[in-house]
Amino acid sequence: MPFEKAIASLLDVNLACREGERLAIVTDDAPFKTATAEVPTRIALAEHIQQHANARGIETRIATYPGGQKSGAEPPISVFEAVYPGGFVPYLDEMGLKDKLLNKTITAEEVAKLQEFLQAGSDIVDVVLVLSASSISHTNFRRILTGSERVRAATMPGVELEMFSGVMTADWDMVERRSIAAAEALTRATEAEVHSAGGRVMRFSLKGREGTADTGIINKPGQFGNLPGGEGFIAPIEGTAEGELSVGPPEDPGKWDFRFAKGELVDVVGDPPFAKSLADIFAAYPLARNLAELGVGTNEKAKPCDSVLESEKVLGTIHLAVGDNAGFGGKVSVPYHQDYLVYGPTLVLKTSTGEETLVSDGRFMAD
Repeated sequence: MPFEKAIASLLDVNLACREGERLAIVTDDAPFKTATAEVPTRIALAEHIQQHANARGIETRIATYPGGQKSGAEPPISVFEAVYPGGFVPYLDEMGLKDKLLNKTITAEEVAKLQEFLQAGSDIVDVVLVLSASSISHTNFRRILTGSERVRAATMPGVELEMFSGVMTADWDMVERRSIAAAEALTRATEAEVHSAGGRVMRFSLKGREGTADTGIINKPGQFGNLPGGEGFIAPIEGTAEGELSVGPPEDPGKWDFRFAKGELVDVVGDPPFAKSLADIFAAYPLARNLAELGVGTNEKAKPCDSVLESEKVLGTIHLAVGDNAGFGGKVSVPYHQDYLVYGPTLVLKTSTGEETLVSDGRFMAD
């Protein structure tokens, strides 16, 4: 197949899988937008990766679940049963935490207890790879696994086959350097100022928060990242976002407008196709209005496309998300997390000693 080399790189470089390790692949049955006869579904892709892994002496299991879930929602309990150690779900029942876990009302202290359970066990996988239509990156499922500091995990929400002949063939050394530089700049910042199409400007605090580098290299216990990798990201301080932001498509960056006040998305202007579904989410989960993430794309092979997973990695773009950020330094836990792209932005970071421009009119400045 045309993406054999990228699958080999996925296992050998991105995940750094080693002989004798255990890999769990989690996938849903949502269809590809563009399939092939050889690989018609994500389950077929998982099976193909499993073949490559088994040939390397990596014990591999596949866990599947129905597609159609909202991004940020927990996977079904059957996925926990398939991936977590055998005693985990009975322990959830014993502690009365199953519903709280799945509904994302579980406390940080209760999460810590579940992580301690994993730390003490022996029957645990080394690596988790998620191939799904919607995202389970910002879930308790992923948070507890990597928080145990025994498992490394990569998620590929919205993964499509063409990624293995394009964005997954990036220069990972360069992606790693750019992503670390972006994360370090975000960590230094006390405030972010985003300029986007139409002269729109928004500002929010980053004071005291730490940036994370999603380098595409996930080779140590406890590490987590999206694949394809290529961003530095951070959780803004809740309640501080003010102003307007253009989130239009690449061909018309100023077409749609988000307006934020007191850290929340309060108005969507321009009638984008996602406006109704977003309103429904906000009606069901008011906390989902929270400005959850600021990210900076660092992957030179990423291209604007229907997949947010790839588009958010485009070098010189930024993206902002609303909803959950509890898994990467924020304080909001809600079963929703969705990213929106900003094309041709300028990102100015205020620091204790001055300011630096990390992105200038769509050009990444820390290359």
